[in-house]
Amino acid sequence: MSALKKSVTLRLALLLLSFGVLLPGICAADEITDGKAIYGQYCAVCHGRSGEGNGPIAGFLTTPPTNLRLLSQKYGNPLSVDQIEKFIDGRADVKTHGPRDMPVWGKRFYGESGGSEADTADRLAKLVAFLQSIQIGPQTGSR
Repeated sequence: MSALKKSVTLRLALLLLSFGVLLPGICAADEITDGKAIYGQYCAVCHGRSGEGNGPIAGFLTTPPTNLRLLSQKYGNPLSVDQIEKFIDGRADVKTHGPRDMPVWGKRFYGESGGSEADTADRLAKLVAFLQSIQIGPQTGSR
């Protein structure tokens, strides 16, 4: 391979790599924004606008809502997307989390989407992206 061809190939590879690195960051910002809107609509009434467990109806609940800003202390940072999605979804029994006092959002999202698993999964992923963005613990590893 000629030096010119190698140079062009290397530049193309770097360009594609930069898009691969930059685009997920842009998508993540959109996911966080969308997740924040979903959170505000469904979760803030119990967990509060900031996620600290102090929503307007928190005082009326038998079990106090979790401070969602501290999830990373229990589940690591970054959060385990699969684990947190399953807990929010609620359709599969997650015994390690104790009693199910929270609504089963997977059923709700599935019904509102007209039975679309893809839409349900998208909403859950966006919620987790938002929850990740509000963690106050230090990063402990990679996903």
